[in-house]
Amino acid sequence: MVAIFGLLTDFGERDPYRGQLASVLLRRCPSCQLIDLSHRVDPHNILQGAFFLRASWPYLPEGCVVVAVVDPGVGGSRDIVLLRSGEGYVLAPDNGLLELMFRHARLDGLWRLSTERYPWRSATFHGRDVFAPLAADLVTCRNPDGLGTRLSVRDMVRLQYGEAEFEGDYLVVHVLHVDRFGNCVLNIPEDSREKELLESGGAKMMEPESVFVPAVAAYCDIPAGRPGLLPGSQGYLELATDRESCAELLGLGNGDRCLFCLP
Repeated sequence: MVAIFGLLTDFGERDPYRGQLASVLLRRCPSCQLIDLSHRVDPHNILQGAFFLRASWPYLPEGCVVVAVVDPGVGGSRDIVLLRSGEGYVLAPDNGLLELMFRHARLDGLWRLSTERYPWRSATFHGRDVFAPLAADLVTCRNPDGLGTRLSVRDMVRLQYGEAEFEGDYLVVHVLHVDRFGNCVLNIPEDSREKELLESGGAKMMEPESVFVPAVAAYCDIPAGRPGLLPGSQGYLELATDRESCAELLGLGNGDRCLFCLP
């Protein structure tokens, strides 16, 4: 069986970091296939990385091992962990990067991995020196119990902005990601009660601006110059405008808070 690795990082595309990570995987598994999920997660933005990972997961080939390296604590005391969901795996730092997988994906196992057998060249680049060799060893042995010890979700670092929350009559949500069109992906998954409530008749947004936001089916249904709510292609509700940047219109960025008053 050909090994398939999915690569998700905040390395960008200018520096040699992605190429070095891929090269280690190819040296260890010469016939492997590499899928670049993204290397443009904003630097150190764990929440955005968690969204990219969860949004990509349903489309990955069976048996794929995702090497997810958004790791601002590299070289420190944070653990490296492994999640199994179905036949696929995610190798990630224990810093909240798996949060949306915990909440919205099937969970079949968690392990804290031992790194003693991987002496790194640089304490600042565990993606190349530790994550890549660990991923290669995993596809060779397919036995996570031989690489580490079992964990439960309660042992893991969790993100503060995992789900939308009610505060009295208000719904507090956060922006998971602003895409290149300026659409604001909210932390409201497509199968949630909150999505049903917002789509039942729209909602009045109190923050960052006070404006009624209608629920629509497509971008072209949003009134000109106004924001609207619609189900996006990535499995989450979006706050968007038609052929304009909603993020610029409302002054929103990744991780920002929005406050809705439900009808």
